[in-house]
Amino acid sequence: MITSPSGGPFIKQTLQPAVSDRARGFWGQTLSVIGLGRPSAWASKYHRLMHPIERLRYVARAGSAPDRILVAESIPAFSVFSQKPQMLLVAVRQLISRQPESPGLLALGAHMVQALDPLEAGWAFSDALNEDRTSDIAETIAVAESGGTDVIDSIASGRTTGGAVEVVCPLGTRAWVEQARDAGRSVAIVTPLGTRLPPMLWSSFVERMNGPEVGASDVLLLDEFDDLIGPDGLGELTTWSPDCPDVAEIARQ
Repeated sequence: MITSPSGGPFIKQTLQPAVSDRARGFWGQTLSVIGLGRPSAWASKYHRLMHPIERLRYVARAGSAPDRILVAESIPAFSVFSQKPQMLLVAVRQLISRQPESPGLLALGAHMVQALDPLEAGWAFSDALNEDRTSDIAETIAVAESGGTDVIDSIASGRTTGGAVEVVCPLGTRAWVEQARDAGRSVAIVTPLGTRLPPMLWSSFVERMNGPEVGASDVLLLDEFDDLIGPDGLGELTTWSPDCPDVAEIARQ
């Protein structure tokens, strides 16, 4: 628990992107099926029951769900295109257009499209997401630094073509940062693996986030925060780096 500028309690999860209880329950059940990574023998049988194209539609209609789930569910859907680069690119772009708030799918697509073995690259990225402990690290820091440092979750971050790093955060973050500053507290921004994008993909992501079907959010510069929390723990802002290659073909609308 973190103390708010007004003196009341503030739970870190308050500024996380909202996911409905219904979605949490559904995706909680899905976790047990897909095994959070390369499918088990039982999960592989489950995947074969659904045609890859139908699975692609299923992920596109999934709504709000953790990126690690969207990524793990998307890879079997892309499997039918693994030896057809142009068709894989089209499928990736179509799915991204239906999930505009998912930086993880952009990163997955970039890894797969650039790889000689798209499926191997996809599962390697999925494994890395499942092993990422950024959120656990952030929780530990939030408790240890309670009262002195505010820990804020981000939706995504990316480098602009001008070289600056921007951060998309839940609506209300800007006001929260200003209040923390007034109270003399530092602010750390959480940037998990799979949410940090290079310039062309970042421009594409921000454009989609500005669409009418996406909820409002705050965009801040990384320099407006004091510290960075990522897979390697608490560090300086200069340690920020993108999680995937920059692929112009995916960035195009």
